Amino acid sequence: MFPSHDSALRRRALLGGAVAAGLPLATAGATKGPAAAAAAGPSRSSARPTTRTRRPNIIVILADDLGYGALGAYGQQVVRTPHLDRLAREGIRFTQGYSGASVCAPSRTTLLTGMHAGHTRVRSNAFRTTGEQPRLERGDTTIAEVLRAGGYRTGVFGKWGFGDDDLVTPNPLGLACGIHQPADVGRGNFAVANRRDPSHPLQKGFDRFVGMVTTEHAFQYWPDFLWSDNRRFRLRGNEGEQRGTYAPQVHLDGALSFIDRHRDDEFFLYYAPQLVHFPNEVPDTRAYDDKVGWTPEMKAYAAQYTLLDTYVGRIIDRLKRHGLDDKTLVVFTSDNGPTPNEHALAGSGRCTDVLTPSPTSGLADVLWRTNGGLRAGKHSLYEGGIRVPLIAWGPGVVKADRRAVADRPWGSVDLLPTLADIAGVTPPADVDGVSVRPWITGERPAGRRAHPPLYFERPPNTDQNLDGGPPAQLVYTTAVRWGRWKAVRHAPGRTPTIADNQALFELYDLAADPAERRNVAALNPAVARRLQAYLRSAHSPAPKRRLRYRPRLTGRAVRVRR
Repeated sequence: MFPSHDSALRRRALLGGAVAAGLPLATAGATKGPAAAAAAGPSRSSARPTTRTRRPNIIVILADDLGYGALGAYGQQVVRTPHLDRLAREGIRFTQGYSGASVCAPSRTTLLTGMHAGHTRVRSNAFRTTGEQPRLERGDTTIAEVLRAGGYRTGVFGKWGFGDDDLVTPNPLGLACGIHQPADVGRGNFAVANRRDPSHPLQKGFDRFVGMVTTEHAFQYWPDFLWSDNRRFRLRGNEGEQRGTYAPQVHLDGALSFIDRHRDDEFFLYYAPQLVHFPNEVPDTRAYDDKVGWTPEMKAYAAQYTLLDTYVGRIIDRLKRHGLDDKTLVVFTSDNGPTPNEHALAGSGRCTDVLTPSPTSGLADVLWRTNGGLRAGKHSLYEGGIRVPLIAWGPGVVKADRRAVADRPWGSVDLLPTLADIAGVTPPADVDGVSVRPWITGERPAGRRAHPPLYFERPPNTDQNLDGGPPAQLVYTTAVRWGRWKAVRHAPGRTPTIADNQALFELYDLAADPAERRNVAALNPAVARRLQAYLRSAHSPAPKRRLRYRPRLTGRAVRVRR
């Protein structure tokens, strides 16, 4: 369905990741195998290492716009997600997991770089207001660059969301099929490779990429083309507004092929399907066709959740087929909360080329409580916008006492240092996240240091926030989760660093009030002052200058049976 992998390109990428970065191929307490194998490139016929253990494979699955209450394991009563529910039962279901931001681009930047929203390069969905695409640059070290430097094979499949694609034609908005605003026509050359864009996946540490570069492209479930590594390829089945090739299926096929190809390697797979982002487009709605009183849009929306769940199940089945289930750590999470307002405005999937309103799927978010009863959803820094499912699964890796760790707050900002720690590679020295490896593996922690505060930003933007706070166009909103406390600060204008007496400040005790109904700032002045000070200090003007990444092996990798 897509072109075969270019082995020579992959070897050059691996050499750039390990050797050119200055990674020592051996350190005290570390074996030579992983880094040396990475530098040498793929070699099925080469001698296998003689050790009986290896480092675990790592798979990160990032859903799109999937809220805290959207899975059965998190209380969902309507939508069916049996595979993810099983992963939650067999692994760890974290109940206080957080995305990096309340919209996709800054949230994905946090996940990929380990920098919180006050330090990341990308802090908003800039294309909504400026017309410019969110971008990563050479100094923005990603999880893939870290793990590849340590010898892992790396692949990303699905929605990337950074850099440019001059052939993408955004789906126009309209009230009906054929009656809509005209879209900008892509003007690029189809045959031109995207080799010089530092924001492209293959320039950010990934050896393999199948998917969509920009967020707008990911609005299309039946697109004309996708990317394979640095080149586009056509989906002939979708020509002439036909629905012959479903993009999420292509992304899944790429992920499964990557597992097949690297079943004998240590690999990192980042799987980021568009599901369950609008529009509500699926190959069929059979799983919910028996629902009386549901509109077609509601059935399609529910089917998106169950299809995503099915795809996750297929990945787990493929691991088991190769005997990799006890050699792999799988982390599942979401980039932000659910989107009833976006579904109401542009959720319909009746047309392939037009986004039309779907009030019933917007209502479904409310009726199905996809935010888990938390306040608000996507675009908001209240809990419904940033608290998301967070599941860690892996029979050979995940061994923590669930009762002790499942309720601790952490999030996607911690994934890079945590996964680097598990892989035995140093993370960049200036990341904001911290390793929570013992919470996943059950190992005795080196100390009892508390997790640092979790920080979030939402710059002024044109998106609609239905959360009871000031209009998003008028304020720079920041938030912090610190122990049981949650603070939200709305600063008028375009900077969050104004004086406290000019900002609207709210304080919530999440242990007693997880839905953030009672502002208790006046009752806790000392806590309020401490969190106000932190909120002012956590922001740095963009772009924040990063330290140069100098990777090395630590000799402390998690080991599993080979």
